[in-house]
Amino acid sequence: MPSSPCRSNPGGPEKLAVFLRGTPDARVFTHPIEHPSRPTGFCPCDGAFLKSLWFYLKAGLLQFLMKQPYNKPKIWYLRKLGVQIGENVYISVGAYIDPLFPELLCIEDNVMIGMEARIILHEFAIGEFRAGRITLRKGCLLGGYCLLRPGIEVGEYASVAPASVVIRDVPAYATAIGSPARNILKGTPDKNEQTPEPANDDQ
Repeated sequence: MPSSPCRSNPGGPEKLAVFLRGTPDARVFTHPIEHPSRPTGFCPCDGAFLKSLWFYLKAGLLQFLMKQPYNKPKIWYLRKLGVQIGENVYISVGAYIDPLFPELLCIEDNVMIGMEARIILHEFAIGEFRAGRITLRKGCLLGGYCLLRPGIEVGEYASVAPASVVIRDVPAYATAIGSPARNILKGTPDKNEQTPEPANDDQ
């Protein structure tokens, strides 16, 4: 039987470590795997027992805090885990932030993350592992129950509509809506800052 091409491309965890230490310009890491049901080297469950246990304890505490209505403990703990978080950030009850590679997440000032929003920093597929940086720019809004896949940037003052699945970048001042989400532009930033929305005479 011919060997799998995945077996001839070793060193995935080492390459991932280089990616994690790399510059933010490298936004997505992919590597072939045989199947998620087999050890890949990318899951904490593939490592030593005590190291795996420590990861799952930290992840469990993160999930507990995310289900609470108190914002400050969430922000404090996410920073401890390696998430870059600016000022005046609010995370609603039940939001999910992927605990595996928290250092890949950057949240700028004045961001709001809605209830049950999902921020996914890694994913397994049949034949491929993927991890990616997610950046939430200043003043953006994630609506409730939305989902962001790895490698996404949500621009300044952009918004993601509730329950939308974001698979591509959302430009500044735009709204992403749908599954998969499409971007609805609202004009240039200058227009948004200087020109109010026209009144609807029918109302």
